[in-house]
Amino acid sequence: MTENYTQILKNARTILLVDWPGADVPLSLLKAGFTIVSYAPDSYSMASFETNYEGKEKFVFKNLDELQGEIDIVNIFRPEEEHSEIISRHVLPLKAKAGWLQPTVTSANTAALASLHGLMFIEGIDIASVAKSL
Repeated sequence: MTENYTQILKNARTILLVDWPGADVPLSLLKAGFTIVSYAPDSYSMASFETNYEGKEKFVFKNLDELQGEIDIVNIFRPEEEHSEIISRHVLPLKAKAGWLQPTVTSANTAALASLHGLMFIEGIDIASVAKSL
């Protein structure tokens, strides 16, 4: 890890989630003020809060025709064999500064690949827990 993971998150504005273990991850990041984008096969979506007709707030994902702007962090909750493709299809083209493996995912190979590309790399730390502490 090249920097303190808390500082990496504090410096971020936009986070791409490539899968996640539960609703707490996008919800905590949204509540902490981050712009959250999700990737599902062949499409991106943006997370936001909406108020329903009863006045209750919920979070939703809306498909994006095109992803605009840069991503600061790509948070990954996928098996190690998918990491190389995720880095080449999302992290590098979107000019992300960091790759963050969501626990329980870890990978020495992905850490080496991130280093090769000059990316900050975090693993073993739940991004939602860090966001809640900011």
